[in-house]
Amino acid sequence: MGSATARGVAVDAIDESVRSAHIIHSFDPGDHLQVALDLVDSMSSDQSVQRADIVLAVPDDPGARGRTSAYSTYEADRLLVASELGAQLRFLRGTGQLEGARTVAICDIGASGTTMSIADPATGTVYSSVRTVLFGGIGCDEQISRYLLSTYGADELESDSARADLMVAIRTAREQLSRLRVAEVAGPFVGGPVRLWRNTFDDVLERSIRSLEDWVASVIVDSPCAVNALVMVGGCANLPSLRRLFRRDLMLPVIAPSNPESLTAHGAALMAADAVAARQHHPRGAMSPAGGPSQYGGMVGMVGYRDTPRHRSA
Repeated sequence: MGSATARGVAVDAIDESVRSAHIIHSFDPGDHLQVALDLVDSMSSDQSVQRADIVLAVPDDPGARGRTSAYSTYEADRLLVASELGAQLRFLRGTGQLEGARTVAICDIGASGTTMSIADPATGTVYSSVRTVLFGGIGCDEQISRYLLSTYGADELESDSARADLMVAIRTAREQLSRLRVAEVAGPFVGGPVRLWRNTFDDVLERSIRSLEDWVASVIVDSPCAVNALVMVGGCANLPSLRRLFRRDLMLPVIAPSNPESLTAHGAALMAADAVAARQHHPRGAMSPAGGPSQYGGMVGMVGYRDTPRHRSA
């Protein structure tokens, strides 16, 4: 469950193969929890999944992540709730991409901002976690919107629905530019649809991308322990210019998994498979080693974010 999308993945509990995957875009942020619950309910009905075998990964307060393992879950409304960081680490650990790395930095570049967490993938211990709104998908799309409107002019852009349609078209173009050199943007432009080239896209966002790189470098420098690798997750982790800049300048291995926008949902499904396996060995209702549900109440919702990065040169 993110701030602008809800994604669901169902996996086979035996071989962990993907059985189904779905996404819902562009909903009212005030309804994001209900949208996510409706999505998992629909998928569980289609796949004959019991509610107890569902894990919902939610954005949590980065400042509270150090209080417990990232892999901790708690029960709410008969399903399990987990931190999005735990779901991300679970997926990455399962792929073997973190083998040999004792401490990793997870750079989650989402729609509303970027979160950096320094963690031990083996235990889920979180050493530090901070968030900034310097860079995110929505901000990128707004910058591109201003550029296109100032360059090509708007034939008509008065209604909220017209503006929303333009932002959807720009988001689609941004996703296409992760693998193509040019994308077409439909919108209220005087001459009709326009072409957006990747080099133009990069030029418009260059200052924001460099600001994000400086912030990421400062978090790594300030880390309480040495970082062995940086992992890029979230929808904007697909941006070629961002990957290229990080790999060139950050002086440590940069892991950019395929489909980083779906990684959290897939990891949550793997956590659900883990819960199924654990329940087969321990009767349901027995106290888990992590403790009771009340310890993790701070995980729910998207509260507590503060944009307080410390900027330092790496």
